[in-house]
Amino acid sequence: MKKFRFNLEPVLRKRKLAYENCARELALVLNKLQLEQQKLSDIQEKKSETISEFERKNNPTTKDFVIYVPYIDQLELSEIRQLATVKEVEVEVDSAREVLRQAQIEHEVLVRMKEKLRGEHDYESRVEEQKFLDEIAGSRSVKDPQ
Repeated sequence: MKKFRFNLEPVLRKRKLAYENCARELALVLNKLQLEQQKLSDIQEKKSETISEFERKNNPTTKDFVIYVPYIDQLELSEIRQLATVKEVEVEVDSAREVLRQAQIEHEVLVRMKEKLRGEHDYESRVEEQKFLDEIAGSRSVKDPQ
């Protein structure tokens, strides 16, 4: 019997490559999310330190207010902007995960199809081999009546 050949092998390779590319893309977006979250954390930490420093001053002067309040306001705006950026990147992550999931499903369908066809091919090979062995055994018994 012929060797097993999966006719959709090029499509399977293409789907596997697409799946791997989607996985790499998700890794990049996750890395981007981590960086943006770290930026947000740094801004929040800087804001907290500045507020604590301002509160530690016993008798804040007008000069202290002029320096600290606008800076704290600016940090709050930066925090809001960075929070929006983090949310945007989270949406990108969700989108990349969905694309990866879809690519995985498409790849798995072809893998299962290949496995099923291989199983059918193996079964047919065993049946054909058994028929051949039965024919040999039958022809020997006809030749050797004993």
